[in-house]
Amino acid sequence: MIKLVLSDMDNTLIPFGCERVSPRTIAAIHACQEQGIDFGPASGRDRGEISSFFSGDASCYNIGVMVNGQRVYYLGEVVYEKTLPYDDLRAVERTVAPLAGCAFITYRDNNFGDWVGEPRERLGDMYDRAFMCGGRHHEMLPDYPVVKAGIVCLDPELLPQLQHQLSELCPDLIFPNTVVNWMDVSLRDWNKGDGVKILQRVLGLADEEICVFGDADNDLGMFAAVPNSCAMANANDNARRAARWHVGASAEDGVAIALEQIAEAARIYNETGEDVPPAFMRGGAAGI
Repeated sequence: MIKLVLSDMDNTLIPFGCERVSPRTIAAIHACQEQGIDFGPASGRDRGEISSFFSGDASCYNIGVMVNGQRVYYLGEVVYEKTLPYDDLRAVERTVAPLAGCAFITYRDNNFGDWVGEPRERLGDMYDRAFMCGGRHHEMLPDYPVVKAGIVCLDPELLPQLQHQLSELCPDLIFPNTVVNWMDVSLRDWNKGDGVKILQRVLGLADEEICVFGDADNDLGMFAAVPNSCAMANANDNARRAARWHVGASAEDGVAIALEQIAEAARIYNETGEDVPPAFMRGGAAGI
């Protein structure tokens, strides 16, 4: 039986740019919890950013694998944290800040973004999308421990070139393009899968008792970490190939529908002892 569900946020639990998860998603999360199933985000975002998506319903994000596995939460508390190397961050700053249409963001206190590069008025919609909890422009990178960082790149033709340049400059980091005009700044040898394994040990779960949902390259680590990996209908090619299961699109509440089926399978198990897989694991994508 599934006992823990972890879901990516952008273009998985919600379409990128949406301000709230759907009421159906909240109801499905609660239905799982009523059957003894834990739920949490597995996101490049951190907990402070994520709270607004759930309208402050902390029961939906008290557990989670955040910042691509660099922060792990259990019952609202940080149980693991891994910071980014400061010298590498300075190298990224020197490369990105002078470029037109680009900004380099670091986050402190898990939700407050500081950035160098283009001013707010030139960032357009990406200001609100990248600085969900507010931000402040700086002339140079502030000096504090950084767990989460990212890059805005408004020029789609520049983005792959910038990825390649930064990867050569900072071999200990990776720069996945997770959503439009955005690159995460993450550790090369650490990913969501490592965070999933830490949370798995905290909860004392077997691999097959965990189910994960995602859509992009930064979800591949957790897809490899557990057997019940699920890609969205809108997932990129790498995620679709890597996932064992496939569910409906983010814009069509694909995760919510799958959660409803997970909750129903758990209800049957709790009432009868019969371990029946959720419907989407019995052939065909959830909601299709």
